[in-house]
Amino acid sequence: MSWVRIHPYIVNWPGGGAPPVFEISSDENGSAVIELAWDPQALLAPASYSEPLRYYSTDVPFMATITTSSGTSRALNVPPQTITLASNRATWVMPADLWAGYLEESLKTLGGGPPTNFQSNIYYRVRLTHPGASNAVVWPTDAMIRGNLHAPRIGVLRLSATPASQILPDIEAANAMGGLPFLPTFWGDLLRAMWDVLPEADPHRQSLAAIFAHPNYQSQSVATRAKILRLWLVAGKNSRPRLPQLLSRSAVVGSGIVQPVLAKQDLRGGKMLVDNLLALLNITPHPDIVAFYSSGGVKYLTAYEQLLDDVITEILDPNGQINQGEAGTCSPTSIMTLLINVNPAEYARLMLGLLSKTGSATLARGGTISIPPAIYQLARYPLAAGSAFFVRTFSELGFQATVLKYAQDSRFPAYDPSANVNASNGLNTVFQRTISAGLFEGETKRGLDGLFNVNFTTHFIPQPTAGQSAAQWTAAFQAAQPALLEGLLRDLPGRQQQMILATFWGALPPSPNAGGHAVMAIRRDNGRVFFKNPQYAGSNPSGATGTPAAGPPRRYDDASATLESMVESDLRSWIMGYWVPDTALI
Repeated sequence: MSWVRIHPYIVNWPGGGAPPVFEISSDENGSAVIELAWDPQALLAPASYSEPLRYYSTDVPFMATITTSSGTSRALNVPPQTITLASNRATWVMPADLWAGYLEESLKTLGGGPPTNFQSNIYYRVRLTHPGASNAVVWPTDAMIRGNLHAPRIGVLRLSATPASQILPDIEAANAMGGLPFLPTFWGDLLRAMWDVLPEADPHRQSLAAIFAHPNYQSQSVATRAKILRLWLVAGKNSRPRLPQLLSRSAVVGSGIVQPVLAKQDLRGGKMLVDNLLALLNITPHPDIVAFYSSGGVKYLTAYEQLLDDVITEILDPNGQINQGEAGTCSPTSIMTLLINVNPAEYARLMLGLLSKTGSATLARGGTISIPPAIYQLARYPLAAGSAFFVRTFSELGFQATVLKYAQDSRFPAYDPSANVNASNGLNTVFQRTISAGLFEGETKRGLDGLFNVNFTTHFIPQPTAGQSAAQWTAAFQAAQPALLEGLLRDLPGRQQQMILATFWGALPPSPNAGGHAVMAIRRDNGRVFFKNPQYAGSNPSGATGTPAAGPPRRYDDASATLESMVESDLRSWIMGYWVPDTALI
């Protein structure tokens, strides 16, 4: 089935700057028509309205006279345009005259000129006709638009009061930001427009000012500084204020060696984190990445800044959401957290493939991984309370589902994406059942080996022998725990890197193959082992400082960072094993 998508580069476009730029992508070439409207109803009912700018289509001439915010008249004249996809993509820049008209309407909302119904949002859709086709493929659909004020749209970022300082602190880097083939200074011009529009108290402007002042920014070359500024520009409203945190992050890459994550290089190609993040602007997003359900209803990933925000959210807060299946469900989350903490550039490289239309990527060890079919189609099945898998982002879902599929290998069940989602072979039924079981001991090692291209040695409880009773196996299990703890207490400080530690809460595991409740062992300090539990999202910590009421005798040391600890003597009774790389992770 053919598809088409349209994406602006950023969601809120600064008034007074260059016109918005959109990119169209599809599985085929063809001729496209873009429609714009300032409310969803006008997109559903194209017409000539009393407000001339309420509806616009690129395939017809647009001539109108509007009243400006100052009360004068302004004639708009936009000829029809031909938009043709080449190599399944096309870029469209809103005509300057049309953008000027929308800016005038936006200025009226500030109290200048006659009143307007414009709400500073421009809704959009694309119609693509493939060669020889009789009907156009349309996105977003009527169902996505009807009655939905959150339908795909861009906002006009209104001009603010004049900021106290108008001088951009790093003109050299801004001039090196580059642009598009037909707009060579596009990114620098857009950055200047944002700097001029945002008031001093705005958190986005403050984060940009913090980047300019950050020593890890100032120590970079002009070319790298230009990339960091471009990343701030397209990072999205949620991630943009937090980017200074990314500059401050470091990773341990060997015994006593610490490296800023900004300088980390991926494991195939040697590209830096900022390069792989910016490369998300060049992919064709997977067509299934359309909508996801949240407490606020259906939301849409419709702009490249939202795609970047999706990945940056995970890098800044990798713990994820609460897993509520068996203990093994924590393994994919812990593996993702370890990769992000050690090498976020490699995580971003993998997401370039998993979020693209191919849904596949090459592991550091070699070999191709691919997302399970239809996993991104969250709107097709419910993520109800009690579900075994909660996700905040497409990158979290895509990575963890893919690692689960790769690590389980033949144990990952086949299913039919076209079947009813709740049928026995349906997407929801099979996926929920699969992830509620998580990873076994050997599957966790397979996932780690492939992602890091390093052999991981498994130190784990013994497997039962032939004729061994359950009681005998339990006794062997318990007898092995002191040696496992001794090895962990030796290897964790010796490696000076985080490790995945398998534990169990409550009763003994039901199977010797179980991967246990995987947590991230951080450090050994003053008779305690500090760890992060992937059951709790760092963005939404569970519990408070103190000893939990249920479970093993552990302590919350920093709820905001989901940091817990356990006395070594207590851990002796709860440890199942751990995985240690034969060489330092890079």
